[in-house]
Amino acid sequence: MIRVKSAMLSRIKGVFFDYGGVIEDLSLDESIFQRGVNILHALLREKGIHTVPETLSQMLKRGQEEYTQWYQNNDYRELSNQEMWTSFYLREMCVDSAVRSVVEPMSEELSSIYEYYLYRRRPSRDVRNVLKTLAFSGYILALISNTMSKTLIPERLRKLRIEKLFSEVILSVEFGMRKPKKGIFESALNSTGLESGACMYVGDTLSRDMEGARQAGFSATALITSGLTELKDRGYTGNARPDYTLDSLEELFKILS
Repeated sequence: MIRVKSAMLSRIKGVFFDYGGVIEDLSLDESIFQRGVNILHALLREKGIHTVPETLSQMLKRGQEEYTQWYQNNDYRELSNQEMWTSFYLREMCVDSAVRSVVEPMSEELSSIYEYYLYRRRPSRDVRNVLKTLAFSGYILALISNTMSKTLIPERLRKLRIEKLFSEVILSVEFGMRKPKKGIFESALNSTGLESGACMYVGDTLSRDMEGARQAGFSATALITSGLTELKDRGYTGNARPDYTLDSLEELFKILS
């Protein structure tokens, strides 16, 4: 593994993070996903939209696959969550204009519930202490995440009591672009006022995090393997590799010291 020269590390002023797989470890769990399907089913039924959980589950899985293929074929554009739900996740239902008019205003609520229950979640080990120590040591912290919800990650940051430690939080659903496109990384850099050469990026994927950070010119990258790393990187043929591989976030102190 190629490691960054100590002289370059001494110039690092900012540490940027992915959320899922880094701040929280994520893994697939069908029972948790089905719990979310049941909650979504009940919510839709309250609004007068009728289906059965089994059909809804199949619709959501198919919609996610089709949306993933769509953004990969469209330069990693991120649609609004209204467009995601009406054109992909609940497309068959939203052919009916009456259903569409109900789904559109509740799309953020649908997104937050769906994404929360898509995975089993647990905070990464000692994440709060690590981030507090970095922030109190003078590093500027920022977060860049691919997400379909505008509210879930801010809510999770508040729950973990770390929201005030980040100078900037960039969400793909608000920015209109997904990682690995360098534009979303550059937006975070511009918001913090830092140059890419003075920043390190920590993520859990080669295909999104290491690739995007490399394109944006980050001086150092670190990969921490999550329960989704293999799945997210399936089919990746690029050559982006991390400067460091971490077993835990605490190892950042060894790199930056």
